[in-house]
Amino acid sequence: MTMVQLFFGVALVLILILFFLRNIAASHLLVFSFMVLLGLLSVDQYQHLSEYRMDLFDADSIGVIFLFLLTIISSFAALHYAIYAFRRLQDKRVIAMHNAAFVLFVTAIAGAFMSTHIGMLWACLEASTLSGAALIYHDRDKLALEATWKYLFVSSIGVTLGFAGIMFLSIAANNTPNDIADLIAVAPDMNVGWTKTSFIFILAGFSVKMGVVPFFTIDIDAKDSSPSPIGAMFSGPLMSVGFLAIYRFYQIFAHTSILPWMNHLLLVTGLLSLFFATVFILKTQNYKRMLAYSSMEHAGLILIAFSTGLNGYIVAIVHLVLHALAKSGMFFEIGQVHRTFNSKNDTDCGDYFRLRPMSSAVILTGLLCIIAMPPSGLFMTEFMLFKSLMISGQWWIVFIVMFLLCFFVYAMIRNFFTLLFLKNPQAQIAEKVAGWESIPPLLLIVLVIWFGIASPDILLQLVLQAVQVLPGASTLTYY
Repeated sequence: MTMVQLFFGVALVLILILFFLRNIAASHLLVFSFMVLLGLLSVDQYQHLSEYRMDLFDADSIGVIFLFLLTIISSFAALHYAIYAFRRLQDKRVIAMHNAAFVLFVTAIAGAFMSTHIGMLWACLEASTLSGAALIYHDRDKLALEATWKYLFVSSIGVTLGFAGIMFLSIAANNTPNDIADLIAVAPDMNVGWTKTSFIFILAGFSVKMGVVPFFTIDIDAKDSSPSPIGAMFSGPLMSVGFLAIYRFYQIFAHTSILPWMNHLLLVTGLLSLFFATVFILKTQNYKRMLAYSSMEHAGLILIAFSTGLNGYIVAIVHLVLHALAKSGMFFEIGQVHRTFNSKNDTDCGDYFRLRPMSSAVILTGLLCIIAMPPSGLFMTEFMLFKSLMISGQWWIVFIVMFLLCFFVYAMIRNFFTLLFLKNPQAQIAEKVAGWESIPPLLLIVLVIWFGIASPDILLQLVLQAVQVLPGASTLTYY
């Protein structure tokens, strides 16, 4: 039995146990044990990168990167949910449903990261939709119910469009087996019309997972209505799943004549996503929605970077990883703000630095990271993004992106400085949150800063290996 088979077998058993288990301590302990198993799976996949051992699941370099990212963020999410449930005195049945859905959600995401077959990739995405809906509905209120139904409806449309894209790919490939390696081999002989149609459906359909145009609105509502640990999962691992799903088809079609056309489509999608994120964040007063629009902004930047071709491949993937870490830490901290004031709107919050200096320092540091101020690693990747655009001769894109980012940075600083430093007579303290709870988010944010200072070779080498399947990538070196 391989580690992959063991992982899925244990996950299935745990999901059934957690659904019926009513002992809260045992339930959380089983989830933490599952996180250990996920970590062992990540190590196993890294150690066997050069070996092909299964027909449907076998992570390549980019899959391994995202597996480790999933392990880190989901472990912190499990910890923060345990605290969330304890502080709110959650019902045993609610905790049982959440933990079972959480393990299913993580399992589906891990399966997507390891999928070597596009049909299995689609199945894992569908499983993440169903389990994600259960996580959004956690609080059982009207807002959560509305967000859940919207998420199920819109995500189902998106996944259906993605399935249509797979069907068009099958037509273009003359019914070649849907293994990614086989499809890459026959890609040069595919019909151009069918490949373009397939990629349009894939990009539109899986935008619901990445949180970009056209189906971005449901992603914003989901992050707002769900508990903050789930918002972190949506902004980190789930956004990575959306990117990976688009990337898998990109790496197939990159071996055809439509490569420049795909890059133009990614560029337009990225610019529109950045534009809408900027417009909406200027109006919102909800801190969780601000972070959600910030994720949309970074997703747009990732697509723009990838659209620049060879110079942007490494930049896009590294930016995605660093954003996931920083944004998860911020969602965990905003969860503490919500508990402190029993609100996530700026009209009900204020003077937070005086109340909780440790948490405020983490929020301030995380804010500097996500707006890409040095020494954040995101400053480095955004700098390399602009360099890639300049190298490709797209100066007008540089000016547009910089113009939009100015408004975005202004909105983020204005809103979060209001939370931290402005006194608000309407702010009422609902709960005292322990200072040590800010340590896990701080660790995630420190990782982003550490990358900006040290640039660890192991991550850069894995990213470089990941893009070797793309045309001309053999000439790339990391910065």
